[in-house]
Amino acid sequence: MKIITLLPAASEIICQLGLSDNLKGVSHECDYPKVVMDKIRVTSSIIPKSTNQKEIDLIVKRAIEKNIPLFEIDNEKILEINPDLIITQGLCEVCSISKNKIEAKFNQTPCTLNNKTKIISLNGKTFEEICQDVLKIGEIVDKEGAAKKLISEAVSKSYNISEKKVNKNILLLEWIDPYFSPGHWIPEQIEMAGFFSSIGKKGEKSREISNEELSYLNPDYIGLICCGYNFEENKLFAQKLYNDDKIKHLEAIKKEQVFAFDSNAYFSRPSLRIIEGAIQINEALMQNNDKFRCKKFYSG
Repeated sequence: MKIITLLPAASEIICQLGLSDNLKGVSHECDYPKVVMDKIRVTSSIIPKSTNQKEIDLIVKRAIEKNIPLFEIDNEKILEINPDLIITQGLCEVCSISKNKIEAKFNQTPCTLNNKTKIISLNGKTFEEICQDVLKIGEIVDKEGAAKKLISEAVSKSYNISEKKVNKNILLLEWIDPYFSPGHWIPEQIEMAGFFSSIGKKGEKSREISNEELSYLNPDYIGLICCGYNFEENKLFAQKLYNDDKIKHLEAIKKEQVFAFDSNAYFSRPSLRIIEGAIQINEALMQNNDKFRCKKFYSG
């Protein structure tokens, strides 16, 4: 079976199921595990590299307003691979290419996919739904047993993250220019870690939040999980929070209770690695692991 994945989470799942050799094409964002780095890239982004968050936000908003796709599909590469299975998603128009878009793209060209090519869409918004997506892929690629084992291990690990619940809340920010609330499975990750999410419920979309709303929330902790960024990048974003005069009165800012995490690996993607993200929240806050803490950098 020849497989193409158009989102990083799907590439992870396919490799976890032991089918990395069957993975013939991936998206431009796929980077884990290392084996996917040598795969053919069948998509590209209209967003220039090294663009700051404010500029990215404006590009995305304009693209959505004008119905301009944020990603380009390389028809020729996909047709050359002639895949048996394409895995895409319908969860987030900003993050990846939906099933409807890839079908529409090929319908607009003289060439079409082989009739045997199956296209499936992942739509997991919660941990349970992510597990269902893993099982769906497992059934399609004849790896149902392996998929069930992966799910069982993840569920067991999720139960053992925290034995107690602490009456404190954390605001995990998916974006800081402008500020965005945690969405989909992220409030659930916070609950797994033994804390309360300042805003948002599991399954809900992330949304823009104002400085006034941040003041009202006044969380005990703030975590940086800016979508698609790694640990070191989010540590830098933490300093931007400290330098924002409009929120310097927040308790978490005054007490330097600001933390950074590798969002690209453990928070942004609907894969089973979100359990590792919940573990890191617990380690940072419950176990006082200073690795994740971001104190204010004082210059001069």
